[in-house]
Amino acid sequence: MKIAIMGTGTMACLFGGRMFQQGHEVWLVSGWKEQVETILQSGLVLSEAGRDDLVLHPHVTLHAQDVVAGGAGYPELVMISCKGYQTVRTVANALPLIGPDTRVLTLQNGMGNAEIIAERVPMEHVFFGAASVAADSHELGHVVDTTNHNRIPLIGIAPLSRREDPFCDVLEKLFVSLGYTTSASVASEQFVWKKLCLNSCGNALAGISQLSNHIFSNDQDAFILLNQICAECCAVAQAKGISLDYNETRAYVHATYYRQQHYVSMCQDIHNKRKTEIDTINGTIVRLGRQLGIPTPVNETMVHLVRLISNHYADQWQ
Repeated sequence: MKIAIMGTGTMACLFGGRMFQQGHEVWLVSGWKEQVETILQSGLVLSEAGRDDLVLHPHVTLHAQDVVAGGAGYPELVMISCKGYQTVRTVANALPLIGPDTRVLTLQNGMGNAEIIAERVPMEHVFFGAASVAADSHELGHVVDTTNHNRIPLIGIAPLSRREDPFCDVLEKLFVSLGYTTSASVASEQFVWKKLCLNSCGNALAGISQLSNHIFSNDQDAFILLNQICAECCAVAQAKGISLDYNETRAYVHATYYRQQHYVSMCQDIHNKRKTEIDTINGTIVRLGRQLGIPTPVNETMVHLVRLISNHYADQWQ
């Protein structure tokens, strides 16, 4: 399969590297010049505990047009892999390589990204999902897979049309071949909400505290906050018609963070003084709560605290 991934961040490189391993024609497309040049010159290094490092050489380019240059066919799949606040621009950059039969997938954090994609791409060609997959990157061109493969499922994907689609089978087989337990169907939207709850519970707390998952998830005060955030997320989901059981979701959240010696993306973003995805994660819960008449005071507090921190370095990313 010909696959274009819009981005060369940690998750883009992880999925792109795994897909390339399986023999797919993979194109990484990004404006991150230093990362692109490093991968072009030295390859993409993929590490995982207990295994030898892999050096992979997928296609990588600064320009989306290169993917279809010289009459080359359109990709069958385009993945949008960027921060939520970059989605509008990234989709616009991807348009030259989206053909009439190309499907577009987002596994980005938060909610609302698929709807943004559908403003430029037919809704029936858009798929959205969530991935409980973890990775770190501490140097250019090098990604470390830190995924806990004991969790099931790891990836859930649903069609934005909310109608069953044969391409769900294609996506499910693709990610299963990469070693990830995957479910792709209309029913997977429940898992997407569960991942949104996971992110809402952990990202803001980790960003504010600057602690790893394992440390803050074992703190009594954090335990109380995690439960309160989780309760609000489940209440909003249920008001949206998504069956999300509080006790089951809370257990999933605590088990996930307790097992991971990992600094989540918002923790890394605040540490490195980058813009965060707070508005597409906890901000989504707050926004939907207002629309549905569900109070979300703890999520709203998290949003304001993260903004308070990031506002002091905002001039670096404006």
